[in-house]
Amino acid sequence: MENKIRAIIVDDEKQSRVVLRSLLESFSKEVEIIAEASNVDEAFELINEKKPQLVFLDIQMPRANGFSLLKKFAEIPFEVIFVTSFDKYAINAIKFSALDYLLKPVEVNDLQDAIAKAVKVISLKQNTGTQIVNLLHSLDSETKERKIVVHAGDNVLLVKSNDIVCIESDGSYCNITTIKNERYVSAKYLKDFEDYFGEDSTFLRIHKSCLINISHIKGYNKGEPCIIEMINGQTFEVARRKKQEVLEKLKK
Repeated sequence: MENKIRAIIVDDEKQSRVVLRSLLESFSKEVEIIAEASNVDEAFELINEKKPQLVFLDIQMPRANGFSLLKKFAEIPFEVIFVTSFDKYAINAIKFSALDYLLKPVEVNDLQDAIAKAVKVISLKQNTGTQIVNLLHSLDSETKERKIVVHAGDNVLLVKSNDIVCIESDGSYCNITTIKNERYVSAKYLKDFEDYFGEDSTFLRIHKSCLINISHIKGYNKGEPCIIEMINGQTFEVARRKKQEVLEKLKK
């Protein structure tokens, strides 16, 4: 691309900044590092001054973490790639909502994949700031209520997970249906949603192409085939290999 992506590295560890900068200079011609910051306050000033398109953000830093930096912005006009050594730190929510997530020590292939996503999103002007705001909300929330970012024409909407009846895979996309029979398309894979909601959620995969919200089941039979009817009138057949697992969860 003609114009390089202007980026800032935010990490309290100097060696980590040096390594990441070196990797980017060696393996990514698309990115130009315009500044570095070692703490949240410094990063906030630099971002307002330099107006980067991309921020490589460490999550765990002394005094204030990476999320604290993002909360300082009413809107987030830049893309975020989280970089951290903590692979269990809200990992599913972060993977789902952020542009990408890199685990230290950063692997070249993972870095190149993340840069490829950044190039695509920035060139198409598909800012993911709304998803990051949703991430911050979900991390702060004391409830299990989560929201999904969807696009409806030129509008970006936040759909409550409790309002979703089912999510169906359609190739590299997913179709989301709500209790009001509103339908939205997401570029996420079904596995992304499954990981995001987690095992303790009300979402259950009944076959390889469908997640249903068991909160919205109208009824089901235990025969062959096992059919589940949802409150919006949709019916789904449970895969034979999933039947026992599904029935046990429905009993609970």
